[in-house]
Amino acid sequence: MLGDEMMTWLVTGVALAAVCVPFLQGMRRALGAWSATRRVSSEELRQGKANRPGTNEPLALLMLRVLQKSLREGEREGQPSDFVFDATRQYVLNEYENHYARLITMYASLLPPIGFIGTTGGMLILFLSMHLADDSLELGALAIALTSSVFALIAYAGLEAMKIRVYGRLLESLRDVEALYQQADARREQAGASDRGMAAGAAASA
Repeated sequence: MLGDEMMTWLVTGVALAAVCVPFLQGMRRALGAWSATRRVSSEELRQGKANRPGTNEPLALLMLRVLQKSLREGEREGQPSDFVFDATRQYVLNEYENHYARLITMYASLLPPIGFIGTTGGMLILFLSMHLADDSLELGALAIALTSSVFALIAYAGLEAMKIRVYGRLLESLRDVEALYQQADARREQAGASDRGMAAGAAASA
């Protein structure tokens, strides 16, 4: 009985180790994305820099910096500010996709095949153990067939759930920048209307 227990625990440990490698790599990227998608305070938005040095730069601040530069260049070239804002937002979404989301998806996609390989290998060992009439080997085969699939599916679901949550955080942080842009745009329109009113008044008095 001790031999059966040892075989079961050994095979379960092997299955868990095979799943842990891509899972931990995916979680490392997910935690980096969690840090990069944090919502920044109003003070940080006004300053244009993070108050927490040494961490990943929030994507909201990246969008703000790129947006300010693009608006200045767009004014010289006569591009509409809304077009510049949409282009900047798409740029930041692409940065998130390239540096975080795709890598998380790649690691998560490795997990189901690993579970399937473990299940298939376990079934092959099970047939072999039935032929050899080896109870210890049969128990180990069942363990690897079941645990590899269970561990892989749980890890896959965990990474996908983390990716969905991080994407929601990204959208929330970008909405803060959008609100700041809309406030600035409203002030520009108000100032422009005031200038036009003053010019019209001066022309009428003349």
